[in-house]
Amino acid sequence: MKKMLAVAVLFSLIFSGSPALAAPAKFANCSALLKKYPNGIAMSAKSTNKGNGPVAKPRVDAGLYNANKKLDTDKDGILCEKVVKAAAPSQSEVTGAGLDGINKESWKIAQAAVLKAVASGTSSQANFSFVVGPKLDSARLASRKTALDSAYKLWSKWFAPATVEAIYWSENDAAWAEEKLATGWNYRPNLQAIAAAEKGNCGSAGANGDGRSASFHECVGSNLENIPSSVQTTPHEYTHLFQNRYGGCALYDWYCEGGAAYFGSTLGNVNDTSGAKRLAQLRLWSNNLGEANKASIAAGDKQTVIRLLTEWQGGSHTRDAIAGSYFLGNLATEVLVAAFGVERWAEFTMSLAGPSDFDYYFKRSFGIETQTFYKIVADYVAEQPEIFR
Repeated sequence: MKKMLAVAVLFSLIFSGSPALAAPAKFANCSALLKKYPNGIAMSAKSTNKGNGPVAKPRVDAGLYNANKKLDTDKDGILCEKVVKAAAPSQSEVTGAGLDGINKESWKIAQAAVLKAVASGTSSQANFSFVVGPKLDSARLASRKTALDSAYKLWSKWFAPATVEAIYWSENDAAWAEEKLATGWNYRPNLQAIAAAEKGNCGSAGANGDGRSASFHECVGSNLENIPSSVQTTPHEYTHLFQNRYGGCALYDWYCEGGAAYFGSTLGNVNDTSGAKRLAQLRLWSNNLGEANKASIAAGDKQTVIRLLTEWQGGSHTRDAIAGSYFLGNLATEVLVAAFGVERWAEFTMSLAGPSDFDYYFKRSFGIETQTFYKIVADYVAEQPEIFR
């Protein structure tokens, strides 16, 4: 009897089968996935992060990875990787003139600091992927590719993604560009409406706000060619990628747009030893202030400069704050670079990933309160009335 029972049990184990395994969980987005798997999911133990790093060790689970593969935006075999905050770098020595030495000629010191940083940088590890719209002549991109290489070199000490995707399109490629962003970025801006309004002057651009993916897009309108206000866009957007890596662009307007405008125009305006291209660019962007604000600043009203920088310090992201920062934020960045050098500005950018506010990190980086700094910027602007002529 016992023998028969043993046979019956064995028969049951062999032929009854084990319970079906539960299907791997699916998550709508990275926020949901990270709640359960805070370090992300890797396809295999050999999966290597392609984006910015270092990253925390993810859970290895091929089933979970495949079930949520759409969340692997950079296609490196790791879903929703968690970037580990690096130790705060020691503060660099001041390489500029210091704030006491700022005067109307300080743009030359700032320009020299940027060009020196480019010369000492490296692009040897960069893999540039140029995705070009079918109706855009790729031969028109030569100056932009040169500017992108310069931007990569400029920030290479602090930000050196393994791959950089540059999506270029013309006013006749807007539908194509929308599909590219919808597929690659999971984001669909209305580029067709922008192109229809701007036509041959189309210059719309944007950097991917996901710090794990280094990708930007730019419309190269048929009327733009190589004019400085257009060429500055590529290094402008690449600087945004550096800023996005540490979160500053999501929070602070004049720092975000002004910083990108300054470095973009300095790299775009090549061979500008006389400052003529810089002056033309500033005159163009002074129109972004609005008639009333421009008239007040042109008349020497320093309080308007201080008020606007204060208002545009936060992340309101209003049209006026973003557009006006191309002018005032640009000049504020120029003062910081002239006074402290590129390295200190880069360290300030990285510090913004921390939990404290802009004022705290600004004072820690530059040793001055923001309101006192804004007065220095106001003096700097007032010393250059030629900008408004």
